[in-house]
Amino acid sequence: MNYIDVITCYPTFMRADEITSLIAQGEGLNVAFARRVSAAYINEWRVIEIMACLANSRGGTLLIGVDSDGTVSGCHPFHGNTTDPATLAAAVFRNTAPGLAVDARVVEIDGKDVVAVTTQAHSSPVATRWGTYRTRRLNAQGVPECVGMDPAYLFTRYRDANGTDWALTPAPGATLADLNPEAIVEFRTLTSDSHLQSLDDEGLIRALGFYDDSLEPVALGAIALFGEQMALRRFLPHHHLVIADRRATPRTYRSSAPLALMLSDLQRNSDVFGDGLPLVVNALTHRDYFVPQPVYVAIDGKGLRVTSPGGVPRGVNLQAVADGQATYAPRSLYLATALARMGIARAAGSGIADLSAARKTQRATTLSFAGSHDQGVVASLSWDTEGRVAAASEQSSDVDQLSENEARALQTVRDLDGRSASSSEVATKTGLSKQQAYRALRKLVDAGLIRRTGETRTTRYLV
Repeated sequence: MNYIDVITCYPTFMRADEITSLIAQGEGLNVAFARRVSAAYINEWRVIEIMACLANSRGGTLLIGVDSDGTVSGCHPFHGNTTDPATLAAAVFRNTAPGLAVDARVVEIDGKDVVAVTTQAHSSPVATRWGTYRTRRLNAQGVPECVGMDPAYLFTRYRDANGTDWALTPAPGATLADLNPEAIVEFRTLTSDSHLQSLDDEGLIRALGFYDDSLEPVALGAIALFGEQMALRRFLPHHHLVIADRRATPRTYRSSAPLALMLSDLQRNSDVFGDGLPLVVNALTHRDYFVPQPVYVAIDGKGLRVTSPGGVPRGVNLQAVADGQATYAPRSLYLATALARMGIARAAGSGIADLSAARKTQRATTLSFAGSHDQGVVASLSWDTEGRVAAASEQSSDVDQLSENEARALQTVRDLDGRSASSSEVATKTGLSKQQAYRALRKLVDAGLIRRTGETRTTRYLV
């Protein structure tokens, strides 16, 4: 596609009334003003930089000839005695990489010329020909400005835009000796895939897509899942989990174990997180491993808050996710698939959707993504203790209709005082067979009297 094709197909055409409305709203993340009462003010190069900056954020419009306070001062001509919109747009396209299509128009406002240059958000980072990468942010005073893009964020944007799965990136110099045998054993124990269980260590890692016959055979996904501590520090130094539990006696837990061991340990201690475990698992699965921050989990009497490094993938609507819409946009398809086969993470974006459905039926929690930003996703659950009591009251009539096995299983789970148990543990405590306990627990879950966490071998039950 050549430049003329791009320009003629571009859909944005600013009218005078729309420009007047933008001026009234003032500058923001998608609107910028620039004064040009003479050639000494903003030049063509600066226009190119600002348009690339807007494209790297939400897209937007640069209004040249409007002062920072919204006063229309008029735009001094760029090209002799006039401003040629096509020439200005061509300059932007020619001096950006990839070439950025913009719509440039000269519109008369209050008897003065204003040049409106508009672009849309660009999936791949846009640079100027002289090597600057900028994006639009609010500074500490809440004023919008163009700032340099952080290198880690820039890498993430390129990777996401070009469909590169980071977990398949070779780990230079790594060998099978850099992988923790205990982590591989834990994966093999938890997976319900009989084929994976039957493979030796190298065969299992090959089947997951993280080992091949190239000169650099070990992929970063193998390091993330099974890496020894030295390998993790070398290849994925930002892989950390911090849990700050402020209930009762405040405690802080830190871990940099490989994901296979870390997630297995979280599953065994799922009581700590209540309904929030899927959020922690989701953060560890889909975080940006190249942003120098840990996954941070804060828990107190009011709820749970998970901060995951890395912005929201483009196309993901967090409000839709909070409302229960299944959304699947993994940073690494291979890593997400491996964890789903392990039986801890859910596949196809259903984990948080299931959580949303559960909170609606049980009235147990409120899910929010308030506070998320370009560098991190923040997911919060607030405990709704009144909702739990109300739900329990509504379900009390169902207890009278339970079978003897179901009643025994329910009482056993309630006696755990908030802890969880597997179906085998419930069978042992009730004297039921494993099959009888499983059927009773399944019916109790369907009735909303108890909850289930985990999948396959990691499934546990709690009130």
